[in-house]
Amino acid sequence: MNEDYVSFEVAKLLKEKGFDWACQAFYDKDRFLYISPVNTINDGVFDSDIVCPTLYMAQKWLRSKGYHVEVSYTNNDLWIYEILTIPYHDLVGLSDRIPTCYMSYEYALQAGILEALKLI
Repeated sequence: MNEDYVSFEVAKLLKEKGFDWACQAFYDKDRFLYISPVNTINDGVFDSDIVCPTLYMAQKWLRSKGYHVEVSYTNNDLWIYEILTIPYHDLVGLSDRIPTCYMSYEYALQAGILEALKLI
C-alpha cells in the first residue's frame, strides 16, 4: 500500500458515493496507481480509471458528508479508529465489531475511511 493514497477498493467506493474532487493520482483498470502532473476528476479519466485521493483528502471529504474518522494510538505501536458523526459527535457503525488494531496510523485511517463510506 502506498501510505499516502487510498487503496483501489476505497477509491472505487468513493467514486460510487459521489466523490468528485480533483486528484493528482488515479488507478487504471488493472489497479495500477499512477501519479499525474495535473489534477483530474473522475469525469476526466477513462471510464475504466478511477481517481485516487490521498488519505487526507478522503478523510476531509467524509467530514463534508457528516462523518469523522478518528485514529488513536493504543500501545505496542498499534492504532485503532472510530467513526463519529458531525456535529453531534456520536460514535457510529462500530457497535457490532471487535476493534481491530493496525500496524500504522495510515492502515487504521484507511480501514476507518472504508467503514465510514459504507455508512453513506
